[in-house]
Amino acid sequence: MRVRSLTLVVAAVASVPLLTGTASAAPADMNAPYARAAARVAADGSLLSTKNVSSSARLNGRPAGYYCVQVSDPTVDLRDAAVLATVNNQRAMITAIPNSSCNGQTRTITIVTTNYNNDPVDVPFTVAVM
Repeated sequence: MRVRSLTLVVAAVASVPLLTGTASAAPADMNAPYARAAARVAADGSLLSTKNVSSSARLNGRPAGYYCVQVSDPTVDLRDAAVLATVNNQRAMITAIPNSSCNGQTRTITIVTTNYNNDPVDVPFTVAVM
């Protein structure tokens, strides 16, 4: 019994660095069968799950609430696409602007999130390209 308890303690201690490390995992695949591209994004701009989206980040030089989401599929033409966006579990407003350049990247969508006083605010969101 003592050997078994010691083994469990050693195993638990050995796993602690794996749980507390600073490395971030790759975003999960997103189940969005009818979207050509989609992403679930955290308030800090990091990708949580994706489909045909290569990156998301805060917009350089802007206050809170401005993000860039880059579509990775070169066949998706944002000029002719329906782009839908919604905030996740927050009371805020969101605007999605498909454009050709955001943070110097092409095939991007600029996302702006604001509170009801129209002040920029960081909130998690989901965006989809239909």
